[in-house]
Amino acid sequence: MIVTGMTDIGRLRKINQDSYIVLKHKGYTLVSVCDGMGGAKAGEVASSMAIDYLKAIFEQTPPTLSNSDEMSLWLKESIQNVNHKLYLLASSSDQYRGMGTTMVAVLHHKNATIMANVGDSRIYTMNSELKLITSDHTLVQEWIDQGRINEQDAKVHPQRSILTNVLAILPQVYIDLFTLKEEVKIILCCSDGIHGYVEDQEIEAILKTEESLASKTKQLIDSANAKGGYDNSTVVLMAF
Repeated sequence: MIVTGMTDIGRLRKINQDSYIVLKHKGYTLVSVCDGMGGAKAGEVASSMAIDYLKAIFEQTPPTLSNSDEMSLWLKESIQNVNHKLYLLASSSDQYRGMGTTMVAVLHHKNATIMANVGDSRIYTMNSELKLITSDHTLVQEWIDQGRINEQDAKVHPQRSILTNVLAILPQVYIDLFTLKEEVKIILCCSDGIHGYVEDQEIEAILKTEESLASKTKQLIDSANAKGGYDNSTVVLMAF
């Protein structure tokens, strides 16, 4: 398996509030992408600390059982632990109060792959075609699910960035968990700086090229910047 990652500040932002990580230990691979929110540097702190906390957990109490149920439990408890630490940090300082961060994470070991989501960063898989695994925790996604608006209208809706679930805001956080049940060629984790500006058809076309994985990673970032670079953008690609 090959893994590449890249983050970029974009063309308009003064701070990169995205963070990502790629970790390997005794056959386990853990990747994560976080997109912070909050005033001043609070969003940057939230995403970077989320990654730091997750890294510490992986290094200090790594997963030891490689079946999907145990890996799913480890990932869920780890993200809940990260949320608890972030919540305490946000509650301890006026500077950080109200901060939050999204998180997507993938834990892989041999034939088992577990994926998790909090917020509106995304996980896609790629085999013959691109497939979205996660569902955004946003107000407009709730409206889509309720049939109040369609996906095209949601992409340009003025409230499309309102999140309904993030790390650090509440003592407990809701986590979507997914078990990969089919063989795939690529897993893509990305922040909304990518999927908010690069259409799924273009993402698919880039992932289908014969370029190296690192080149595909850069192409996705470059495409987001070519469309204005309005947001920070982060990509992690896993190729099997």
